[in-house]
Amino acid sequence: MIINLTKEDLADVVNIHKNNLPSLINFYTNDFIEKFYLHHLCKEDDTVLVGYKEGGELYGFVFGTLDIEDMFGSFTSQNKTYFIKQTLLALLKHPKYILYIFQSFFAKGYQKGDSKTQLVYIAVDQNRKGSGIGKKLLEGFEQELKKSKDYYELEVEQNNSALQFYTSKNFKIIREINNILDKKYLLGIELK
Repeated sequence: MIINLTKEDLADVVNIHKNNLPSLINFYTNDFIEKFYLHHLCKEDDTVLVGYKEGGELYGFVFGTLDIEDMFGSFTSQNKTYFIKQTLLALLKHPKYILYIFQSFFAKGYQKGDSKTQLVYIAVDQNRKGSGIGKKLLEGFEQELKKSKDYYELEVEQNNSALQFYTSKNFKIIREINNILDKKYLLGIELK
């Protein structure tokens, strides 16, 4: 069943995130990631965080923001010292993280004209992949989003099998994002 997630679900969200998403934020501690999601839950007018639960267990989630430009900015400005400390610890534990930081200075992520409304993360427990949970999560996300928006975008890596899934759901490729470490596509869809 698709539900809106709460503070009580965040430990499970972090667990699914760390184990199923190859994202930059994974270089940080679980505590850091949980604080990130908590920060956004408190900004409920700008955040959609829904999950798929069965028998009380969380098997997947989707996180989106109505303001991609401010997604990390508001969190880091409110947690400067904590953010700097956690970033330094991440660099010590994962020196390759410096490549991601370097890339962020040269990457053309958000550009003028892109939608500020974006699906940022969608993850399904690996033991449940292929069971339709991702489709249900996407539908639940779109139902929440339709309350205030009629269009959103997301990024997907060129070699990610999800690219075919999204294009089969009528997402259109808006543009390529060529980063140092990977090539991505920005996809968009009108909500009906």
